Amino acid sequence: MGFTVRDFNDLMRLLDRHPEWVEALRQRLLTRELLESPKTLRRLSLRVGRVERAVEDLKATVQELAQSVQALTESVAALTQAQQQRDEAFAAFRAEVDRRFVELAEAQRRTEESLAAHRAETDRRFAELAEAQRRTDESLQRLSEAFAAHRQEFLEYRAETDRRFAEMAEAIRDLAQRVGDLDGQIRGWIHEDRYRTRPSRYAYLVLDPHILSVTEREQLLREAQATSRITVEEAAELDDTDVLVQGRSRATGGEAFLVVEVSATVDTNDIERVVERAGILRKARPEAEVIPVAAGPRIHPLAARAARDQGVWWLTDSRPYAPDKIPQGKEAS
Repeated sequence: MGFTVRDFNDLMRLLDRHPEWVEALRQRLLTRELLESPKTLRRLSLRVGRVERAVEDLKATVQELAQSVQALTESVAALTQAQQQRDEAFAAFRAEVDRRFVELAEAQRRTEESLAAHRAETDRRFAELAEAQRRTDESLQRLSEAFAAHRQEFLEYRAETDRRFAEMAEAIRDLAQRVGDLDGQIRGWIHEDRYRTRPSRYAYLVLDPHILSVTEREQLLREAQATSRITVEEAAELDDTDVLVQGRSRATGGEAFLVVEVSATVDTNDIERVVERAGILRKARPEAEVIPVAAGPRIHPLAARAARDQGVWWLTDSRPYAPDKIPQGKEAS
């Protein structure tokens, strides 16, 4: 017997009277996949929500990365410009160094030429002395031959010869002293040239050191004489200073001067001169700080003691020594 409309209507009335049968009927009529589809849709909706939030987070991250890339691009451009400026500054510095090396080589060439001329003159004088010695030897030989017959005459001549030998020995000692003085003077010129052309040597003592030129030195002396702060004799004494350096005081930042005496070996005379000339400069510029400096690779022990007692700095090629830090004992170098 088939299922009719009447049967369906009866079924619907029964379900209305018994709602608990509806779930049982649904379980019979629907498949498992259709029954679970609402739960599946809810899970899919949650997942879609999480995916949308992840996409928004990814968009924010991409935007931050774009900003970082823009900042990095600007930093690279700034670094490139800074590197170009450093390259230009280094090229200018190198050109200046090359120019100073050329000047130093020219000064060295002139010094070598002067030394060669002095050596030639010394060789000539020694040749003259050798010739005089040769003639003396010849004279002695002739005297020896005539000695028997002319003893008294020989004795008198010998006395004259001894006198001449004494004069010659004195002349030789004088020449040797002059050669030694000349050698010391040449060494002093070489050291003085080093300290005249390199302001950086004085950077430990004053800020922004500047070596006064001849014109600047003359201007300083004229101003001091015009105000009657120093006499003509004192100006002449100060003008004989090897090097005058102007800068700023490391203690106060005010004007400061270095009075520098240069010598291959600093002795007590150098200390006395630099102290006297520093005193004159203090009279010429009373508002400035004045520091006496003895410069040279070596210092005599007596000069080291005098420098410590009178507040004189010692400046070597390698470093400066404050008065109380100058080495004691043997000759320092």
